Amino acid sequence: MEAVGPDEFASIAGAQSPDVQESEPTTADEHKFGLPFILNVPIRRTRQSALTKTVVVVSPSAPIPRDAKQTLELSKEEKKRRRTCGSEACKKDGCDKKAKARGLCWAHGGGTKCRTVECSKVAVSNGFCWAHGGGKRCDVNGCIKPAYERTLNLCEKHFVHLRHANYFEVCVSTFLIC
Repeated sequence: MEAVGPDEFASIAGAQSPDVQESEPTTADEHKFGLPFILNVPIRRTRQSALTKTVVVVSPSAPIPRDAKQTLELSKEEKKRRRTCGSEACKKDGCDKKAKARGLCWAHGGGTKCRTVECSKVAVSNGFCWAHGGGKRCDVNGCIKPAYERTLNLCEKHFVHLRHANYFEVCVSTFLIC
C-alpha cells in the first residue's frame, strides 16, 4: 500500500480546497435533489427480455447438490405427489383424492363432523349439519328449509316462486309477509 499525503488524499476523496468555487450540479447530482432520492425510492431497472435465454455455467469440479440431482430424475407423477405438502390420500379403495379428516376425502365422509352425538353427517356451519341447525335458513317467515346465497337467502321452493312471479305478486307477498 502506498502512503498518501493530505493533499493527495483530499483530491482522491473528492474534497475541494476552500478557494475553489462550487460548480453547477451535474445531471447525476440533480437526481439527488429529486423526490425519489429523498424518499429512497429504488431506481427502476429494465427487465431482461423473455426471449433471451439465461445460461448458468457450472464448473465441472463443482459438486451438484444431491437434492437437485434427485429432482431432475423424478417422474411427473412423483413430482405431483411431492407437491401435496405431506397430505395423505383417501383411505377408500380406488380413491386418489386428498384426505380431509380421519383419512377420508370429502366425498367419503372426511371433514368436520356434526356436534350432535348420534349424527355422522358433515358439519355445514357452527359445527352442525343442516338437520341440526347448521347453515342459513330461508328468509320467508315460517320456512325452516336451508337457504343459499345464490338463491337470495331463500329455499329452492321460494326462489323458484320468486323467479316465476310477476312484479305485483312479489309486492303483495312482501306486504303480506312483513
